[in-house]
Amino acid sequence: MATLALAPIAEANWSSSITAASVGFESRRWADEQYSQVLFTGCTTDGSKSTDVRIWNDISFQPDEAYDNKTFTACFNGGTSNGEWSLPSGSRDYYFKIAKIGGSTFGPQLSVRSVSVDTSKAD
Repeated sequence: MATLALAPIAEANWSSSITAASVGFESRRWADEQYSQVLFTGCTTDGSKSTDVRIWNDISFQPDEAYDNKTFTACFNGGTSNGEWSLPSGSRDYYFKIAKIGGSTFGPQLSVRSVSVDTSKAD
């Protein structure tokens, strides 16, 4: 069973971790306007060395809108993987979803020691 430590309110910038997530895992939601950055540090899986992450716009009572996919590899080799997305204007709620682990849409599980979301392009 995948777990993600959650805070009680949806903040714009937040940090957490992921334990034993499968493909399809969804993060908590956050509010954003034009830019989001997702950082993974300390990734481990059952042998594979990549994970694909995709940002989604959480739209009430409609299908959610997906943005481009980013493949994270550096977090498996002692570094930090960094995905950046330019988003439409206007405040919206977003989340990320694990699209693949090790190039596969089923099978392996992913754990990430540190997950951060940053909505400020200034840094």
